[in-house]
Amino acid sequence: MQGTLYIVATPIGNLQDITFRAIEILKNSDYILAESSARTSKLLNEYNIKKKIITFNKDNEKRKRKSIIQDLSEGMSISLVSDAGTPSVSDPGFELVKHIDSTFKVIPVPGASSLTAALSVSKIPINDFIFLGFLPKKSSERRTQLLKIQTLAVPGIVFESKHRVSSLLSDIVDILGDDTNIEIMRELTKVHEEIFLGTASELASKFSKEPLTGEITMIIGTSAI
Repeated sequence: MQGTLYIVATPIGNLQDITFRAIEILKNSDYILAESSARTSKLLNEYNIKKKIITFNKDNEKRKRKSIIQDLSEGMSISLVSDAGTPSVSDPGFELVKHIDSTFKVIPVPGASSLTAALSVSKIPINDFIFLGFLPKKSSERRTQLLKIQTLAVPGIVFESKHRVSSLLSDIVDILGDDTNIEIMRELTKVHEEIFLGTASELASKFSKEPLTGEITMIIGTSAI
């Protein structure tokens, strides 16, 4: 019997943002690989799914990879989820997927993603864009990534920590210009969801006085609004 690994997208905030298919696959899996058991348990309890959870994250994914592949070789159906959104997209998953050969099935179960959620409400044109995920913590490395936006002349989509929004905006002003379009999405799909639109200098000034909290997705444009 051929083993199957399901890459299952889960809600990024609102627990109702999950597909019927995802619920059924989670219910029928032999076990669930989760970035954190606490976050996934909350989701499973919401839908009365009683399955074994095994933590699988950046700290242990290489160590646990061999045992997971062994389980697949025995014909198991395993679901992989991250804390929020789609696994492997700036979340754990790739280290496992890249080592699975054609002996097994790897099946995507699409759903919520902060990337597509942000793009869908963007007032910055995004027919063509570059996705940079989580930017490096070091300013020098972060600035190198921002130069890609300048070189390609297309908007960039990034995920950022609330603690680094101000420093990122400062780097954007220095590299791309103070009139660069910026759209910041905070806490998408959650109760306190907010969207801010302005130039890099405007938003840098605003958030130097009113620091942001929550999970941040940012669209960095290429010219003034």
